[in-house]
Amino acid sequence: MPAASKSRHRRARRAPSSDHIEEEDDPSQKRADDVDNEDSEEDVQPLTVRKVTVKKEKKQRINRAATEAPVAGPSNANNDNDEDEDVDDGRIDIENFRDQPLDKKDGAKLHGIAQDWEMIRKQIHQSSFRLVKDVAISLADVMEVGESGEALGEVDSIMKKLLDIDQEMRSHEETLSNLHQALIRGEVVEDVLETYENEVKRRVGEHENKTTRQKYASNDVYVEFKQGIYEVQNPGEMIPPINDLVQREDGDPSDDEDELEVGGVTQDYKCPITLVILEEPMTSTLCGHSYSRAAIQEFLRAGRTGQLCPASGCNKRITMDNLRVDKELEKRIKIAMRRQRQREESEEDDDEVIE
Repeated sequence: MPAASKSRHRRARRAPSSDHIEEEDDPSQKRADDVDNEDSEEDVQPLTVRKVTVKKEKKQRINRAATEAPVAGPSNANNDNDEDEDVDDGRIDIENFRDQPLDKKDGAKLHGIAQDWEMIRKQIHQSSFRLVKDVAISLADVMEVGESGEALGEVDSIMKKLLDIDQEMRSHEETLSNLHQALIRGEVVEDVLETYENEVKRRVGEHENKTTRQKYASNDVYVEFKQGIYEVQNPGEMIPPINDLVQREDGDPSDDEDELEVGGVTQDYKCPITLVILEEPMTSTLCGHSYSRAAIQEFLRAGRTGQLCPASGCNKRITMDNLRVDKELEKRIKIAMRRQRQREESEEDDDEVIE
């Protein structure tokens, strides 16, 4: 017995140091490292500290999830690990999330979204619609009437698609505005998402079921588009009513039963002040009359509060703030003047041949 005890004591003295163990490729040591997930020396912490940290973080996540979730059942911090992980996630159960009705305080948000739709629509009006109109007028100018049919037909389809998109955006805008007004009146709007989607769908469906005349003949953008093409192709002629430029379809009243339309509009390219062809035209946003830039500036200089429109029969009081530079009109004037010169030259050539 004493000998055995002495032998164990000698083995204990000869045990290698920790540095020596790390240098040896000991399989048992490697397995121990695997159990510890190969943590780096910087991440190694005392076991008690790590447990306290994990429990503290878990408790914070549970409290945060219970505070943020609108509808949540009683939480139990002593649940098993799977239940703790679900609570710690902090996500809302969408399938079981109760619909939250809107009240008056939410009206401002809907009003802001409606204004966003309006802003997008105006941007399209300022860029896309103007571009399509310019392309159509240019095609009508450079191509003969018989040759431009297909090309202008494609441009006409693009214009209609843009107007359809504009109408869809208007449906979103008006639906949101109506919901906003309901909230302002103190009404509580429930199932807001379903209500919103159904109303937009209804408005878009009504537009799609209309005929071409019903969709576009009362739209000022489309009317100006069609009349601009006709004016370039038929200089000096009276522009017919829009229904004469849009083909009748099933569902439209017959032309005989239709109400009397005012047509025969002719663009007057003369300034109502100078009585000569417009130069650098400016158009009033109040009455739609156009004037030469220098002439209207001189005309309005005498009246600080504005002057009556110089066009015959107009009683609108205008100022420089009501005027805009009309590049589109200026372009049409140049086209009309050039076509008039070509027509006069053609008539002179015909007279010379006759002689």
